[in-house]
Parts: sequence; C-alpha cells; structure tokens
Amino acid sequence: MELRHLRYFAAVARHLNYTEASRRLHVAQPAISQTILDLEDELGVKLLLRSKRRVALTAAGTAFLHEAVDILRRADEAQRLAQRTARGEAGILSIGFFGTATAPILPPLIHAYRRRFPGVDLRLYELNPDQQLAAFDQGRIDLGFSRLLPLDRRAEFEEELVYTDQLVIALPAAHSLAKQKVVRVKSLAGEPFVQFHRQGAPGLFDEVIGVCKRAGFSPRIVNEPSFMATVMTLVESGFGVSLIPRCVRSLNRRHVVIRAITPKSADIPLCVAWPRSVQNPTVPAFLEILRGAASSIRRQMEA
Repeated sequence: MELRHLRYFAAVARHLNYTEASRRLHVAQPAISQTILDLEDELGVKLLLRSKRRVALTAAGTAFLHEAVDILRRADEAQRLAQRTARGEAGILSIGFFGTATAPILPPLIHAYRRRFPGVDLRLYELNPDQQLAAFDQGRIDLGFSRLLPLDRRAEFEEELVYTDQLVIALPAAHSLAKQKVVRVKSLAGEPFVQFHRQGAPGLFDEVIGVCKRAGFSPRIVNEPSFMATVMTLVESGFGVSLIPRCVRSLNRRHVVIRAITPKSADIPLCVAWPRSVQNPTVPAFLEILRGAASSIRRQMEA
C-alpha cells in the first residue's frame, strides 16, 4: 500500500465522483479506478460501491476513509517538518555558554533568533570551557561560546572570534588605589587576591598569574570562588582585589570600582565554536544572526 493509493481513494470518497477526483488530482480516470481496485484487492474488502449513476462508500470504506485522511495529513506534516528542519526553521539547537562573558550579548541574540525561528526548540546550558568540550563529545550541545579551544582539539572544530576582552582590576571602593584611573600591576604586589578558580577557566587564571609575574611578583591568592558573582561579593566585602575580564563589569557592585591596568594583559578572546562535522541546520541559521550582530557586539564589549 502506497500513499498514492490513499490519495486516490480519499479524493473519490470525498467527492463520490471519479470524474471530479480525476480533475482534482490531474490523473487519468482509468488510473484512479485501477488503483482503487488494487487497494481493495490488497485489503480484501470493498471500499466503494459504483453504479452508472452514483458512487457510495461501504461501511468498510467509511471506516478506512477516516484512517486514510489521518495518515495523509500526518504524511504532509512530516514532509513540511522535514523541509523546515532542512532550512533550519525547526528542530533542536543546544548552546553552551558561560556566565559573565556572554551575559551582555546572549539575550539579544536569543531574542532575535526566536523571532526569526520560533519553531526551533532552543536549549541553553551554562558550562565552563572544559565542560563544553565534554558536552560536544557527548553530543549534548551543537554550538558553544567559550575561550580559545585547546590546540589539540582545534582540528575538530570551526571557531570564530566574537569579541576580545582584557583584564582589569576590581577593588573595594575604599581602597587607596581606587582613586587612580589606571592601576600599575606592580602596585598590587602586596595585595590579597580573590580569583575565579582555575578549573572553571584555566586560560584566564593562567593569564592572571602571567600578568603578575611579568610585573615581578606572584599573586597571593586567598580565595578561589567558583562563581564570578562571588568574586565580586568578596571584593566588595574587602577580602581582596581581583584581576577580572572587563566583561565582568556587568556584575559590578555599588562598593566595587573597576580600573584599567598597565601594562595591559594579553587579549582574552571569546569565541563561538561548533564541530566541523555538524549536520544540524539550526547552527548556520544561528550563526547568520550572530555574524549580523558582530560589529555591534564588539563596539559594546571592547569599548
């Protein structure tokens, strides 16, 4: 039994007229007649009673028509869904991100994507860079906002720069250095440091250590919180100072000041990455929106 059999039968049953069914389907009437005879032979029941004057449904034909119409409807829906999915207009898109680096830019991107592709099931997962790699390996995310990928994994992914960040210093508002517009890193040598833990962002942590070592000292780290919001809370509470990415200013507290440092840190890129083998059409659709917003994101985040 093919969908063609169901379509021919449903057309005749709907109009109770072979000639009208032929006209609607653009199929020769003898072909329709033969197809319905073949269908009745396969089912072993009579579906239509045909005389010179009229066509009528049998009881079996009435029951079969209900199911046939439902099957044809679902087949049409499946076809449309497949076509929409191939265009990236339906399906599932899973995105990994981590907190403060994406907080200022991700909500507008999500709103723009949902307006354009309301049929996509969008799923967001807050994951640090290492967790994102594990999620890629497990097939749990399709795309991730993260730091530069490790050298030994880059061949597996496509990667694009979203914006470039740099380190700044967060100080309690009452700190003596808070009056300076630019803080010399070497002046922080005797300070206690509160730093986001290395496990959550090893590249960031290592750049903090590197900035201090290039200034001639090793930072005395007294606390390593696992959330940037906690870092800012501890700085505000006077536990120490913190070298943070500039993007963390979005979490700024009333009694914390953020100042530029000299010499400047190395660039800290935020990238978007996805597997080279990706087959999900929703990914290029999202990337199109991201690329359209790229210049405004960089103006916003690099100012």
